[in-house]
Amino acid sequence: MLKLSHISCRVDNLYEVAKQVEEMGFTIEWGGLPGKENNFFIWFGDEAFLEVFCIKRKFAPLVVAMQLVYGTVPAKKWWRWFSAKNMWCDFALEDDNDNMTKIVRKNKKTIVDIESIKKYVKDMGINVAPKGLLLGTRFTMEESFNKERFYKNGVNIIIPSLEERQLVHDIIFAELCRGIITNNSKEQYKKIIYKYCKGKETGVILGCTEIGLLIQQNFMDVPIFDTTQIHAKKIAMYMIE
Repeated sequence: MLKLSHISCRVDNLYEVAKQVEEMGFTIEWGGLPGKENNFFIWFGDEAFLEVFCIKRKFAPLVVAMQLVYGTVPAKKWWRWFSAKNMWCDFALEDDNDNMTKIVRKNKKTIVDIESIKKYVKDMGINVAPKGLLLGTRFTMEESFNKERFYKNGVNIIIPSLEERQLVHDIIFAELCRGIITNNSKEQYKKIIYKYCKGKETGVILGCTEIGLLIQQNFMDVPIFDTTQIHAKKIAMYMIE
């Protein structure tokens, strides 16, 4: 059985929020020495707690160090925390029965079997954060303006490898923008899609107007999100309303 461990909230003014919380009658526990605090805790019993924290703007470059030391996933999570503005940004679940925790070996490391935890959470009716493969020009896939928006809305973005990004980019400009549609290019796109998307859990975000000429939902068995169609429908509904 899983239980809630804690919920995290990112704020801009830690001391102002602490004052408001204490005025509401809560007792807080600071997470650092006086004058050097970056967070505080509100405990509910002996185990569950609410963490309120702030991250100063000068620490933004740490995301690079995070990626180099810990990898892409922790770095993305840290950046999501940094980008949050006075809002809930994360929560953690833990197993209340250590004997039921499933441990697996992966890449010579001993880790908790996250897939079994995801299944358990889904069986309880809780939605696990969706994932989306983002396809578009290299600018769209590599810059942060699109990905940050998805992260803020709970969607974990996947981008292809550098070589695959270049292929997707070249087909857009050399073929699709010129009205050239070939089965070979379609198969290359499908190969990339099925490499990263398995089953219904990971969708494909067509982040460029022309990709819809090549990839459509009717011949794909993974969810396709054509941003051209989505925007067109939204505009039409807005005009009607």
